[in-house]
Amino acid sequence: MLNTSVSEHGLNSQRRVPFLNLKALSADQQNEYLEAFKAVLGQAAFVAGKEVELFEKEFAQWVGSDKHAIGCANGTDALSLAARALGLKAGDEVIVPAMTFFATGEAFASLGLKIKLVDVDPGTWVMNPEALKKVISSKTKLVVPVHLYGQMAPVDAIRKIADGVGAFVIEDAAQAHGAKWKGEGVGTWGHAATYSFYPSKNLGAFGDGGAVLSKDADLLQRVKCIANHGGLKKYEHLEVGCNSRLDNLQAALLRVKLRHINQWNEKRRSIAQMYRRQLSGLSAIQLPKEAEGAQPVYHLFVVIVPDREKFQHFLEKKGVASGIHYPQALHQIPALASQFVGTSLSFPNAEKIAAQGVSLPMCPTLTEEDINYVCEVIHSYFQG
Repeated sequence: MLNTSVSEHGLNSQRRVPFLNLKALSADQQNEYLEAFKAVLGQAAFVAGKEVELFEKEFAQWVGSDKHAIGCANGTDALSLAARALGLKAGDEVIVPAMTFFATGEAFASLGLKIKLVDVDPGTWVMNPEALKKVISSKTKLVVPVHLYGQMAPVDAIRKIADGVGAFVIEDAAQAHGAKWKGEGVGTWGHAATYSFYPSKNLGAFGDGGAVLSKDADLLQRVKCIANHGGLKKYEHLEVGCNSRLDNLQAALLRVKLRHINQWNEKRRSIAQMYRRQLSGLSAIQLPKEAEGAQPVYHLFVVIVPDREKFQHFLEKKGVASGIHYPQALHQIPALASQFVGTSLSFPNAEKIAAQGVSLPMCPTLTEEDINYVCEVIHSYFQG
């Protein structure tokens, strides 16, 4: 039921509800960030250093104590570094969901991998194991479940299917910091997991950043080597690698945020439940489902609305910001066309999200009053 006290504002008021307010999110920790910045200045280490080492250790412990992490420049690099470290080479086949951000496909296309797409579940919008079974084969070298919008894919079933053909599994966890499946966190189920620390993520830096997580210490040494111009020591180049390192300042700032991430994730879950309670009675809007066994962290709260443009225009007029994630499924992006393999490029569930998905405001700084207002605006749209 809607909170009727919201009506005091009126739908024609100047009330504004932001989609994401990074300024407000950082306000309470300003002194902590300044102290972290001073620590890096004192160390005079800016590319690598103590803060990177500490963050890698603390982040891995936060996800799970038997895991390790290596920082890198961004989440896209994390995917390609993990694939290279697993030994994939040009021409190898990787299976990814048709609905994900372009970077998932881009990372593998840049390595010359052949991409086979699989449709997503119509309710949770993550990789569907039954669809995976239909397209996986002995040619498949890698399967990449994407924990889209902060919702964990059913990675136990996916891992079992991949193991059946001897394929590796990399979990794309760019949007899933802190998410769990059957009580176990991201990275538990695959050979590796990759993260993005882009500023808008649940755990976001003040710039770009990424990490590869794994139980396999040897795999991570390969990641570290490739990311450091192909060597572990200065002027040692064992192979042609790349330059993809998490800098010391971003690591220091991420260490601060890591102290608050659990609280922020709980607030995201609370906001999602408020949306569910207040919007569940609207038959014209499709809400995301929570799979049994999943503990999402709601990087985004995406709903399906038939007339998206009209709906978003109405929200904007009433002061409610919204977003689209993402306007094209991977098979609809011409830049990736040459990398696709498979007998079909029709993925109706992914296409539906691309055409009708709307991301509602989602930020730990949103108040109950904000969410009540957003839901009242949505109700007024469908009742008008």
